[in-house]
Amino acid sequence: MAWLRRETGLFPVSAEAPPDDTPEALRAELASLIRSVNARSGRLPPAAAVTAREITDVLAELVAEDRTPDIRTRVAIAAIVNDHLPTTLDAYLRVGDATGGPAGSLLDQLESLLDEVISLQGAEHDRATDALRTQEAFLRTKFSNSDLDL
Repeated sequence: MAWLRRETGLFPVSAEAPPDDTPEALRAELASLIRSVNARSGRLPPAAAVTAREITDVLAELVAEDRTPDIRTRVAIAAIVNDHLPTTLDAYLRVGDATGGPAGSLLDQLESLLDEVISLQGAEHDRATDALRTQEAFLRTKFSNSDLDL
C-alpha cells in the first residue's frame, strides 16, 4: 500500500537551524548586535546611530536577566536582532549616502523598528500587569472569608 508509506521530501528540512529564541540566546545575539552597531556608528548618520542604539536599549530591557518575555515577543525580538536591524544597517552601508536620499530611508526604517520594539515593550508590560491582577484575585479569593466556608 504505497499511499500509507511516509513520503520524504514533501517538506524539505532546512540545513540551517532556526534561531534560538531563548532569553539567554537573545541576550548573546543582542550583545553581538550592539557591538556591531557601535563599530558601524561612525559610518552612519548620527541620528541613525542614536536610533539604532535606542532600539537595542529597549530590546535589552525586554530580554533582561530578570525577565522571560512571551513567546511571541521572543520571536519578534529574534527577527529584529537577527534580521531586520542588521539588514537595514547593512543595506545603508552598501549604498552609502552619496545622494542624500538613503539617509532619510534609513531613518524611516529605524523609526519603524523603534515603534515596533516600543509596542513590544508595552505589550510585555500589559501582560505583566494582567498577571499581577490575576494573582491578586487568586489570593483575595483564597484567603478571604467565604460564605461557603464551614
